[in-house]
Order: sequence, then C-alpha cells, then structure tokens
Amino acid sequence: MTSSPPPDRSPRPGDPVRPRSRPRQKFTREQVRRRQIVAGGCLALVILLVVISCSAILGRHGGGGGGALGGGADDSAMSVPATPADAPALSQLPKDASLGGEEALGIDVSAHQGEIDWTKVRGDGISFAYMKATEGTGFTDPQLNANWRGARGAGVTPGAYHYFTLCSPGADQAKAFLEAVPPSDDALPPALDLEFDGACEKRPEAKQAKEEVAAFIDAVEKAWGRRVVLYSSREWRDHYGLDATEDRPDWLYNDGSRPVQGDWALWQTRFDGSVAGVKGDVDIDVLRTEVLRASSSMNDDA
Repeated sequence: MTSSPPPDRSPRPGDPVRPRSRPRQKFTREQVRRRQIVAGGCLALVILLVVISCSAILGRHGGGGGGALGGGADDSAMSVPATPADAPALSQLPKDASLGGEEALGIDVSAHQGEIDWTKVRGDGISFAYMKATEGTGFTDPQLNANWRGARGAGVTPGAYHYFTLCSPGADQAKAFLEAVPPSDDALPPALDLEFDGACEKRPEAKQAKEEVAAFIDAVEKAWGRRVVLYSSREWRDHYGLDATEDRPDWLYNDGSRPVQGDWALWQTRFDGSVAGVKGDVDIDVLRTEVLRASSSMNDDA
C-alpha cells in the first residue's frame, strides 16, 4: 500500500493569525533565593504563633502550676475555704480547743479509708484534705485520683503527701511522686511523711538517710516552686534528727492540746476521728493557712 502525502499546514492568504504563546518567564538565582527567604520566614512565624497558642492553652488548662516550673509558684492561688463556726466536724477537736483566726479543719486520707463521699465530707465542715499519693518508688495510692477529683468537686482544697522509705534513692522517689502529682498552684504544697512503719526495714547511717531525704526535697521543691511540708514520727526524729525542717512548714502531731512549738503550719489532732462521708477512723488536722502560705513560699518577697 502507498501512503498519502502529509497535509499542507502552511498558512494561506485569509487565514486568521494565531497569537504566539508568551515565552516562560525566568527568575534569576537571586530572585529565587529572596522568595525562599520570605517563604521560610512566613513558615517560621506560623510555627511560633502555634507554639505560643499551645503554651497558653496548657498554662490555663494543664495539670501543672504555671509558675512552679520557673522557680516561683503563684502562692496567692492557693485558697482554703473557711470552716463554718457550726461545722459538725469541730466536735473532733480536743476538749476546750477551738479554731483560731486563719485556721481551717481538715483530714488526711489514703486508700485505707476506701471510697469517700466528698460532698458529705465538705458538708461536715472539712475545708482541706491531704491525701497519700505515693510510697517509695513502686506504689501509687489506688484512691489518689478519685480522692483528688472528689475533693476538688466538693470544694475541699486537696494536697498530696509522699511516704518516704529508705529502700530506694530519694531522687527516684521524687520522680515517682511528681509523675503522680504534677505541680499545681492552687493545691496545698506537697508534703513528705518520714516514719519507720511500712515494708522497708533498711536503717542506713544518718548521713546517707539525710542525703536521700534532701535529694527528694530538692527535686520536688524545684518542680513545685514551693517548700515541702514535713511530717515525722518521734521514732524518726530520735533516730535521725530532722535538720530538713529548718525554714520549712512543720506538720506536728499532738493529741491532747495545741503543739508547744509555736510556728507549726499543720497540727494533727487525732488519728481516730470520725467525719461524715468517711468509713471508719480518719486523721483530723488543723491548718494555719497564712503560716503555710508564708513558710512554703520560695519567693524572695514573701
């Protein structure tokens, strides 16, 4: 077969003139570089704005206290409601004892009390509650989260304490505590319980024991931006002394009357108290709000 000749596509007289396509515009290397710099700057600005927005949201809604990680917590954020003058729980105070100015009635609890009806607790006149958070490095109180949420919801100011043991490094115990209870400006300052009761039977030399306690305190105070409240048994004080109490809030136990020591921040009046909403015995405490606020503050102008 023979092929047909190709069609003649040469323009003829009278054919419309088609416009020629515009040549592609080319940029110089310097122009391309300028555009890359501008685009990079815009992207960096967008990322910065996103980071700032996220930080603001976390500061408002996060579990931690905004100023605590910076070494200066907002001490004014901690608020403890007043104990009503006719509160039924006031009957748990020692005979002839009453609350003074800036004092509030509270309890300290753990999983030992089981589930707590915090609405009834508040209705009985309880204003604050310290709750066990952790012990050593391997134990978090199973009722901690429920107690914290319940207290908050009922208008009871919460606080957390750590039960120290001599069977693990103080720094590791601090890490476990901080994971369980992130810093919170409007909670009570963290507390440390120093006793010999419990599973750990180690009794290291005083120097080592004090170093481990100091390691815990340093880590927690750095994170919270507040000084740690210290509670200790007589046995602990007789065995190791308690150098760490200097310039820190004291939590004292005295079951018959007010403590002789005049600068206490917390006073545990009894360990066999009875409060509505709590099954069985519970520890009863008195808090001197302004003393606690001042003695736990790490701000230079406090």
